[in-house]
Amino acid sequence: MQKVKSHFQLPILLWALLQIGCMRPSDTVSTSFYYWKTNFKLDPIEREALRATQTDRLFIRVMDVDTQGPQGEAIPISPVSFPEPLADSIAIVPVVFIVNAVLRDMSEDQLEDLAKNIRQFVNGKIKQAGKSAFEELQIDCDWTVSTKSAYFSLLEKLRSEIGESVRLTATLRLHQVRNIQSSGIPPVDRVLLMCYNMGNLRKPGPHNSIMDLNEMELYLKDFLHRYPLAVDIALPLFSWSVVFRDGAYAGISKRLDPDLLKDTALFQTDGHPTLFRLKKALPAAGLRKNDVIRREETHYSDLLAAADFLNTHRKPGDFALLFYHLDSQVLNEFPHEKLQAIQHRFN
Repeated sequence: MQKVKSHFQLPILLWALLQIGCMRPSDTVSTSFYYWKTNFKLDPIEREALRATQTDRLFIRVMDVDTQGPQGEAIPISPVSFPEPLADSIAIVPVVFIVNAVLRDMSEDQLEDLAKNIRQFVNGKIKQAGKSAFEELQIDCDWTVSTKSAYFSLLEKLRSEIGESVRLTATLRLHQVRNIQSSGIPPVDRVLLMCYNMGNLRKPGPHNSIMDLNEMELYLKDFLHRYPLAVDIALPLFSWSVVFRDGAYAGISKRLDPDLLKDTALFQTDGHPTLFRLKKALPAAGLRKNDVIRREETHYSDLLAAADFLNTHRKPGDFALLFYHLDSQVLNEFPHEKLQAIQHRFN
């Protein structure tokens, strides 16, 4: 009996070794946040979120670039200020948002000047943040077919400006993953896929434009794993109130307390639980009688489902997981346990 047992042990052992050899090691997921406010100052809730998620770098929007100069030239808009420096334990990744219209009809010389101006401005902000250098520069731009050539040229010129030692990354929208032939592949080291603002914000109706799992599947299921660059991922934590006036998009209300939507003396539901019609003017929030508010929220269950989907369809490899964005009011809806649970979906 002992001899028979040993005959079975050898193939079982070989099979186990083959299985172990075929398993890939777990990918390393580094967690971070976007910081999108114009005044950098962390409160205790935000600091604790960094600690709980083991965040060691912040993606900080340092400026927008838009055509608001005296002659319509591209200039910095809403730059961030640093009344307090970043902690030594936190590295900065400067993010520059470029309005797509900036790139229209720009000559190569103008693109060269823009690249130099961006590099100089970023270097100044890095010093204000109390840092001597940065390891990554991220450019955020929803480029189109008509601006692709200028945008890619700008990225190449930025690469020359910052040198090879600094990683150059760019944001990526869902449609640019699926429509890779027309959108092209940006000349950068990595891309960061923005898994939010998926739907049509300006379209009336009860849909959620922040996150739509059906849209994510439509644009990514058969395409994400084929994308040729390394892909980092950003997920939303925010919610907002979208205003429609006389059937047309009128903006996002930043002054409306969402708790007021429950006040039946002010609002009545408008055919759907997420739509609210104002019964009387609300000047403090800049709203008029009969304005319709669509309340869009990011739900924890959707984030978990999105994380599972993305982890299934992304290519293997280490990557960064970002949350948009670091703000104590936003974090009140997502305590550390929830953020950590989303992180663990990728492990």
